[in-house]
Amino acid sequence: MAARSPARLSAPPPVHLYTVDGTRVAVTVHEPTPDPATVPEAFVQDLWHERRYAAEDLRTTDGRRVQVFDPGCANTDAGPDFVNAHVRIGDIEWRGDVEIHVTSRGWVDHAHDTDARYNSVVLHVALQADAWTGNLHREDASSLPETILLPHVRAPLRALLHAFHTRAEDALPCAPRWEAVPSAVRTDWIRRLARRRMNAKRDRLARREAPSLAARLHERLFAGLGYAKNDAPMTTLARHLPLPLVAELDDPRDLEALHLGTAGLIPDPAHLLEADRATADHAVALRHRFERLNVRFDRPVMPRTTWTFFRLRPTNFPPLRIAQAVAWLRPGGLLRTDPLPQLRDALTAESPLEALRSLLQAEPSDFWRTHFHLRKATSERDPSLGRSRIDTLITNAVLPVLLLDADRRDDTGPSDAVFDVLSALPASRDRVTRRFRNLGTRAQSALEAQGMHQLYRAYCEAGGCLQCTIGRWLVDGDATSESNR
Repeated sequence: MAARSPARLSAPPPVHLYTVDGTRVAVTVHEPTPDPATVPEAFVQDLWHERRYAAEDLRTTDGRRVQVFDPGCANTDAGPDFVNAHVRIGDIEWRGDVEIHVTSRGWVDHAHDTDARYNSVVLHVALQADAWTGNLHREDASSLPETILLPHVRAPLRALLHAFHTRAEDALPCAPRWEAVPSAVRTDWIRRLARRRMNAKRDRLARREAPSLAARLHERLFAGLGYAKNDAPMTTLARHLPLPLVAELDDPRDLEALHLGTAGLIPDPAHLLEADRATADHAVALRHRFERLNVRFDRPVMPRTTWTFFRLRPTNFPPLRIAQAVAWLRPGGLLRTDPLPQLRDALTAESPLEALRSLLQAEPSDFWRTHFHLRKATSERDPSLGRSRIDTLITNAVLPVLLLDADRRDDTGPSDAVFDVLSALPASRDRVTRRFRNLGTRAQSALEAQGMHQLYRAYCEAGGCLQCTIGRWLVDGDATSESNR
């Protein structure tokens, strides 16, 4: 069935009256379609989560009606944008994940069509249609239902974008009375939520399909180097080049060539005409080395379009991040042999945090002192992995693996040590921790930062005030005050 016209979904476009040669002329002004490059993906996620669209007319690109019973919970880790959504597509109800992009092409650009983690996506939501619309597939080759939001958005898009960019970051339900809650109540609840969040990361890790804990760590470390924009292709790269395969190579140049070549990031010689001689020679040598290696290993080469460079700092460009990851795979690197014994030993060291940081140090070859990619040289700098990124990798990759390892060995000692390390790590600075800092509660450690993320995602965003210790304290306090009057 064809989708109904969306013309009635929003207020009529404005009409301007002009006088031309004594005749009144009415001109209807339509809002221009926005340039996708100017629309943040987080804005489209908000449209979906807050249901800022005409739900009664929502349909897939092939005409099936879409009913949204639950948009799902926002996912702050790698993987689909919303998890545990509940939708009906046509006559079938689905419970699964939802992925959001500004245009349909985002599904392909982010390589979700080659990433098995996204086979659980039951609906793709894009703001605008493009050449890819209606032709998306999952990694298992199944067709992916898709809906386009723009025709169904009720309010003028520019007004919604303005509200998105100017929204108050501390507008939490309990913000006006946050200080009324005793500090001990807030702190205890935040720390308990941190444990809950880390245990949830452990449980998600346990559900991942991987042959070993080392393989899970391999994937999570690579994903962590990709940040949000390149976590999926970095995970795909780790899966294309599993640890037993790369362990067959001892020469760091072979390891670098195999990874950059499989990633599709070694430029063709025709694209090196403007490169300096040293850069061109290095890139050509890597290409020749990869071609020789791939006769032996026969690895699928990822499209270069899989990777995102747009609006990234050069220090986060994928070629440099891959070169840093390769440092873990060289002889003597963390991932060269089974990393679990090394990580367990680090937990029992005199300073566990410093021991873990030492294991995660990654310094690529000297070529990367003057390069962010394989096309031109830059001024010299230290290309090693920075302290803040190492700390983030410890929080999001290493500690969940150690929790899962302890759980499988039924050993509570390492679990306690994991949370001690988390308490010693500095707190992250992001928009979630900033919200609570603006209320007067500053995260003192990564443990408290994790707790704040869990509080915000699981309770504040979800409207779960009555299930939240802080919300219940405020309600009970109001009730007590009322009964004493």
